Amino acid sequence: MTSIGKDSNDIPFEAIANRQILVVDDAKSLRDVIASILRKAGFNNIQQAENGQEAMLKVAANPPDIIILDLMMPIMDGMKVCRLVREIEDTASIPIIIQTAMNDNEERLKAFAAGASDLVTKPINALELVIRTKLHLKNLILTEKREKYRIRVADELSTAKDVQQNILPSQKYLDDIRSKTGLHISSMCQPSSELGGDFWGVHILKNGSVGFYVTDFSGHGVVAALNTIRLHTLLFNVGEAWQKPSALLSKINQSLCDMLPTGQYATMIIGLICPEKKMLSYAGAAAPPPIYGEWSKPAELQYLDTTGLPLGISKSATYDLKTIPFTPDHFLFSFSDALVETKLNDGTLLEGDELIEWVKDLTNAQPNPQLLDQLIMAFFENGGDDLRDDLTAISFDYL
Repeated sequence: MTSIGKDSNDIPFEAIANRQILVVDDAKSLRDVIASILRKAGFNNIQQAENGQEAMLKVAANPPDIIILDLMMPIMDGMKVCRLVREIEDTASIPIIIQTAMNDNEERLKAFAAGASDLVTKPINALELVIRTKLHLKNLILTEKREKYRIRVADELSTAKDVQQNILPSQKYLDDIRSKTGLHISSMCQPSSELGGDFWGVHILKNGSVGFYVTDFSGHGVVAALNTIRLHTLLFNVGEAWQKPSALLSKINQSLCDMLPTGQYATMIIGLICPEKKMLSYAGAAAPPPIYGEWSKPAELQYLDTTGLPLGISKSATYDLKTIPFTPDHFLFSFSDALVETKLNDGTLLEGDELIEWVKDLTNAQPNPQLLDQLIMAFFENGGDDLRDDLTAISFDYL
């Protein structure tokens, strides 16, 4: 089997011998000469048409693999045939070899502009015609193989995307957390391509506390997505380790240092919200700092400190535990760096004080259960939909 990376010289003649060739010329004698040349070369499936109109009927009924076309014909000329073939989606990629007596370069350029793939001059040189026909048919096979490969990869990526989406927290699980703890969690996760390196998760503990994490693996696409699966496996059954976010972060770092190839890493924040104690404990590993504050005190909104060495770089890295109040008056808005690194329509970035101001405007010193949805909508409306990286956003509150 021919691989995608090989050129047309690697395709045996047997693979193209039965491909359908349509010869179009108003002169029967010339059609017969061309057909005879091709048969002697080993081609077995040769059709004929005496003008452009008849050619288009044959193309519509049973598209050929290649067309050898005269330009000057009655009823419908070759230029018109070229344009029509190229306008039809199912036939647009058919190779068209123009046979012409034209020596005018301008007319030749017009033929290519109309959709010709190649030109052979009259009187026909048998060897040249055969070589060009073989070349275009072999290239056609390479194109078909590439398209089949593209479709297969697209199908596999789509399946992988479904798997990745299915291991994110479901709305049913978030609703269950809310019914048991009162904690309201909103989220969105949009990859910049079929697969992404952003990932987040949440887990309700026996004592009613809620552990969560937000992570972003370097890069995006297949490799980054596979790393999110690795992380999901690591966190699948950590039990009471959620009670100590800094220790859990260190443990994950140890594992990722063994798993990730050199040059790959992850940023992450792990947190624990305890409704009973009305506290939030967290540890960060270079994650984008989330916005934290009270609904009624917009002037005091702040970014949490998530400094720390990214995961997967050094086993000796340590992470600090921080604890802050988290009551029904508080909210937390966490996000991946795509939110602050994507240029908006006016050329600015939504970072630093700018993002804080957006949050202030959307809260207006009042609780806003739609904060995440409204902020992301405003982000997209201002040009943020042209993502260069994966975007994840999660909000936590008691609304």
